[in-house]
Amino acid sequence: MAYEEQQPWCDVRIDACEPERRLAVSMIDSYGTWLLEMALTETDGTTELRFVQRLTSVEGIAEVGAGWEYYLDMLVASRDGSPLPQFDDYHPTMQPYYQALAAEASAPHA
Repeated sequence: MAYEEQQPWCDVRIDACEPERRLAVSMIDSYGTWLLEMALTETDGTTELRFVQRLTSVEGIAEVGAGWEYYLDMLVASRDGSPLPQFDDYHPTMQPYYQALAAEASAPHA
């Protein structure tokens, strides 16, 4: 987490590893448990990354979601040589989007 304040770290456990296809990891830090999965698929010579965070609650989703958007765009910028994004462009701008997702997830379903 090189771009986080004080550059925190934690131990990461590899839960599943399928080389060139899928990696699932979990970790625990002061914010809770993180269950992450990255899957690669190739279509017509283009590789797509699907990033999934499995949630146990939607608490804090507005902050976490914007953070992952930022880090994934940092990955894109580093791969194609474009300027690195600025975190302030993501947070708090994206908060309403993720708050709406949290509200939808929390709403009773008929």
